[in-house]
Amino acid sequence: MKIVVINLERAAERRRRVSAALDGLGLEFELFRAVDGRRLTPGQEALIDYDALNRQGWPMRAGALGNWLSHRAILSDMIENGPEAMAVLEDDIEPAPDLPAVLEALERSTGSFGVVFLNRGRAVRRFIPHLRLDTGHRLGWLRWSHFGTQGYVITRPAARRFLEAFPRVRMNIDRSLAAYWHTGLATYCVRPPVVRHLLADDGNDSMIQATGAVGPADPLFRFRRRWFFLREGLAKRAALTRLAVNALGPAQGLRALLGPGAGGA
Repeated sequence: MKIVVINLERAAERRRRVSAALDGLGLEFELFRAVDGRRLTPGQEALIDYDALNRQGWPMRAGALGNWLSHRAILSDMIENGPEAMAVLEDDIEPAPDLPAVLEALERSTGSFGVVFLNRGRAVRRFIPHLRLDTGHRLGWLRWSHFGTQGYVITRPAARRFLEAFPRVRMNIDRSLAAYWHTGLATYCVRPPVVRHLLADDGNDSMIQATGAVGPADPLFRFRRRWFFLREGLAKRAALTRLAVNALGPAQGLRALLGPGAGGA
């Protein structure tokens, strides 16, 4: 499977670390020079929906804009040139020893998913298993959605559908890519996870958080953002309930969503 690693040119230590880790697993990969959100071209600026950011009360940091545009450029090239499935990694990750086997298994199973997140996401969220890979790993859903684009596998049709649903930037890339209730994509995470986010786990400095915010700053933006979260929360809960009930049946699906235990998280 093709692997693309997103890396800012100035982030030399991250580039060295992630390259050594992937080399150690015998994985071939390509480095993608990330978009610097502090130095956008007019063409890149045109891909940001500032009106939507204002309506949603959603300020974004310049680094987050650059990250979104980096993922967008990679997916756009995939749509135009292939391959049919690809792994996208950010540079602040540590791959698990079983990452190569999971990527091979996912490549053999491309008809069963659109997007698979490889990292843990929020550990406190309930995991609802649905499919099993031949490695023994399971694909499933987090209640109510998965966040974090540090590592994911996406198919070419899913990349096309995602950019049709989100042609311009209007919220962070992790929330956009996870929004199966908007895209209709078969979106899963893998357990056990095969990518560890070093920033989240080890408290490393965030290059995104170090940049300034872009977007609404008026006194009412917090109220618009709360309304946005309320609408999104209702939409994703309804969508995941339908998925779980359709996959597992009414009784088992509702028990997996709402019953005791963590569902194998």
